Amino acid sequence: MTDDKPRAGDVWVSWSPDEQGGLTGWVEVHNSGNRVLRVTGKPGVRPLGVDGAPLATECLVTLELRTPDYVDVPSRRVARAPVGWAGWDGPPASGQVEVTLGGRAYIVDVVGPAQPSGRGPATNLWSSWFELVP
Repeated sequence: MTDDKPRAGDVWVSWSPDEQGGLTGWVEVHNSGNRVLRVTGKPGVRPLGVDGAPLATECLVTLELRTPDYVDVPSRRVARAPVGWAGWDGPPASGQVEVTLGGRAYIVDVVGPAQPSGRGPATNLWSSWFELVP
């Protein structure tokens, strides 16, 4: 039997600076429940400004085929998806992001810098598929 949505507090984002001034890291889903958790698709990531409103960014989610398009996360295990933010030219980020998984949004405190030091357009966030952490 599976649960279809992570619980609040079970979604984490951590990233660190890369050599080009961007940020790279992970969206993690920690299964704190007793049932298998199904995580579908790729996560969407949208940074929030210091006023709590979403910044005018877009997370590019590519559409390459993956079958199945989900990961089943056993109890007390973790799945993670790579994520990055190459640069930013807009208002300051707060250090919180909105993560979208399976149509549900989670507000998450970021572990790491609030925004990249590199400059760049609003369309340079990206994410990829979830995998189980060994």
